[in-house]
Amino acid sequence: MHGGGIIVNPEFNDGLKGWAVFGQGAIEERISDGGNKFLVVHSRTNSTLDSFSQKLHLEEEKFYAFSAWVQISEGNEAVSAMFKTEDGRLVHGGTVTAKPDCWSMLKGGIFVNISSSAELYFENKNAAAEIWVDSVSLQPFSREQWRSHQDERIEKVRKRKVRFEATDADGTKLAGVRLSIRQTKSNFPFGCAITKNILTSTAYQNWVTARFTVMTFINEMKWYSTEARRQGQENYTTCDAMVEFAKANNISVRGHNIFWDNPKFQPRWVKKLSPEELRKAAARRIDSVVSRYSGQLIGWDVVNENLHFHFFEDMLGKNASAVYYSRAHQLDPKTTMFMNEFNTIEDHTDKSVTPEKYLLKLKSLQDFPGNENIPFGIGLQSHFPSGRPNLAYMRASMDLLASTGFPLWLTEVDTGKEPNQAQYLEEILREGYANPAVEGIVIWAGPKIDGCKRMCLTDYKYKNTKAGAVVDKLLKEWKLGKFEATTDSDGSLETALFHGEYDLTVTHPVTNSSRVLHFKVAKGVSEEIIHVGFK
Repeated sequence: MHGGGIIVNPEFNDGLKGWAVFGQGAIEERISDGGNKFLVVHSRTNSTLDSFSQKLHLEEEKFYAFSAWVQISEGNEAVSAMFKTEDGRLVHGGTVTAKPDCWSMLKGGIFVNISSSAELYFENKNAAAEIWVDSVSLQPFSREQWRSHQDERIEKVRKRKVRFEATDADGTKLAGVRLSIRQTKSNFPFGCAITKNILTSTAYQNWVTARFTVMTFINEMKWYSTEARRQGQENYTTCDAMVEFAKANNISVRGHNIFWDNPKFQPRWVKKLSPEELRKAAARRIDSVVSRYSGQLIGWDVVNENLHFHFFEDMLGKNASAVYYSRAHQLDPKTTMFMNEFNTIEDHTDKSVTPEKYLLKLKSLQDFPGNENIPFGIGLQSHFPSGRPNLAYMRASMDLLASTGFPLWLTEVDTGKEPNQAQYLEEILREGYANPAVEGIVIWAGPKIDGCKRMCLTDYKYKNTKAGAVVDKLLKEWKLGKFEATTDSDGSLETALFHGEYDLTVTHPVTNSSRVLHFKVAKGVSEEIIHVGFK
C-alpha cells in the first residue's frame, strides 16, 4: 500500500536496512521458497515487547494509513502495530490475529496531535512465538488531502452519471430544451435516535420529519421497557405508537434491540431467574417482539454489544446468541439481522472489539447450523471519545469489515462533549458517508427535550446547536438543490446526480410547453439514460 510510504526498506529487499532490534531477541531476514523476503524476530525473552523496530518522524495534524502482512510461528496470537513517541506515549496503530503458515493483513492508522520522533514496533504477548512481517507501509496525509479523498469517494460512491436525451415529435434531437431538476428523496438512510417525547410534541415531530428518513428508539423497544416490572406483563403501547408514527411519515425504523448482552440492562426480574427460567423467558421475548413487528422494520439489533458482554452466553451456553439470530430470522426472514457493537471503529485501544474480532464473532454466528443464509448487517455504534477522531483507523477498520460483503451502518453516532464537538462530528459523518460499504447512518442524539447525555442537535426551542447545524449542512450538501440547464446541439445533457428520486420539468424551446416527469437514480456503474420526448 502506497509503496511503503515513509517506511525505509518496506519489503526487506535491502536486508535489515532501516530496521533494528526492539527490546531483546534477535532479528534476521528470511526468504520463502518462492523468493519472497521478510523479517523475523526470534529468541524472544519473557518480555512481550521483544520485536524489531524502525525510527520515524511523525508530523503534527496528519493522518497515517498503516498496513503490514503478519505471521507468527505458533498459536493464534494478536499482533499489534505500536508507535512509541519521544515522550514515552504508546499509540496503537492496529491489531490482527496472526497465525502460522498464513499471512494476515494488519491494517490500521494513527493520528498525531504534535510532531514527534517515534519508533514503530510490533507487539505480541507470546514470547515463545516468532513474529514475521512483510510489506510494511505508513503513508501520511494532510487534512486537506484526506478531505479531498473523501469528496472524490462521495462523488463516485453516492452519485451516478445521467444523460438526458431530448427529441421532438418526429424523433429529431432537440437542442435548447430547458431541464429543471428537483430531488424529492434521497436513497441514503440518514436518521437520529428518538424517544416517546415525539408522540406528544408537534415541534419534535416537525423537526424529525423535515430531516430524517430513519429512526431508532433509544429505549422504548428494549426488553426492560416492554416487559418492565413483572414477567408476563407486556406493554407495547408506546412502541406501537412510535412505529405507527414512523409509517405515517415514511420513516424507516431500526429494531433496537431484541436482547442486550450487558447484565446491567436486563429487566430486574430477569436477573433473578435460573438458567432454565431465563431460557423460557427469552424465548417468549424474542417471539413476542419480533413477531409483532415482523416485516415492518429495516433491521434488528439481535443481541446488542455481543462482544463486550455475554450475559446470555454465561447463563445459557456459548451458542445462545447464534440461537437468537436463527430464531429472529425465522420470524422475520426479510429483515437484516445486525451485530451492533461499540469501539470497533472509534477506539483503537479497545482490543476486545477489533475489526478482526468482530469478524470472528460474525463468522461464529454464520457457522451455526441454519444461519448460513441470514442477511447479516454490521452495526458500528460509533460513540467516538473526546479528541480528534482517528479517521485513518476508522477507514481501515470499515474497509476490513466491508470485505464480508454485508452492509455497514453507523448506528449510534456521537462524540464527546468538548469545544470542537461539531467539527469532529462532521469529520466522522463525512468519513462514513464516503465509504462505499456504509448503507446508513443514525445520529445518537436528538432535541434537548430528550436529555442528550453526550450531544444535542437542538435546544429546547428546536433551534440548532452547533452539532445540529452540521447535520443540516451535510443533509443539504448531500442532496441536489434546484438544477437547471438546457440540452446541447445533440439534444443531450450530462450530469452526475445523487442516488434518489427526482421530479424533472422539461420545457420545449419553441412552443414553451412543459411537462413533469418523475425518475429515479439508482446505484450503477454505467451511465443512466433518461429519454425526454415531445409529441
